[in-house]
Amino acid sequence: MVDETRVEPDFYIDHAEPAVFVPDPEGINKSTLLRDREEIFDFETEVEPLLQVLIGKTLEQSKIEVIEEYEVFLLNQHRAEYKRLRESELVLT
Repeated sequence: MVDETRVEPDFYIDHAEPAVFVPDPEGINKSTLLRDREEIFDFETEVEPLLQVLIGKTLEQSKIEVIEEYEVFLLNQHRAEYKRLRESELVLT
């Protein structure tokens, strides 16, 4: 068993190892050659699925916001009716 009252901590700061510089490799980079096509992809056919997702998500989000606004409207109506009934009960008592 070690007597912890006489143990002193080591005051040493952990430093990271210095970074090693690795230069970029020199030489010819490989590339893709498109001989039979002018574009990498056909925009007209590739954009349709993306637009379907974007428009679908936008419509879904807008429907959710409309439903939430209607719920808030109903809650405010209910709150006003409850307040009116409570005040009328307090006046009668």
